[in-house]
Amino acid sequence: MDKPILYYWAPCPTCSIATHYAAEHGIELDLRDVELEGPYNELLALGGDANKIPYFYDGEQLIEGNDAVMEHLKTLA
Repeated sequence: MDKPILYYWAPCPTCSIATHYAAEHGIELDLRDVELEGPYNELLALGGDANKIPYFYDGEQLIEGNDAVMEHLKTLA
């Protein structure tokens, strides 16, 4: 995995907090919109729930929810 994955929904204002923070701090993410079938199915296979986005996945752990995702992003900034 080249970049960690952020499962999100593009129009979601809560998700935009994480995407903007990552962009502002030079954190490269593989953004995957769960509105699309492929990313949605990937998230489900990892045990996620698209109703609780965003999710951060680094190949080892799946982090759920904006607060937890933001805490993790801050460690990468």
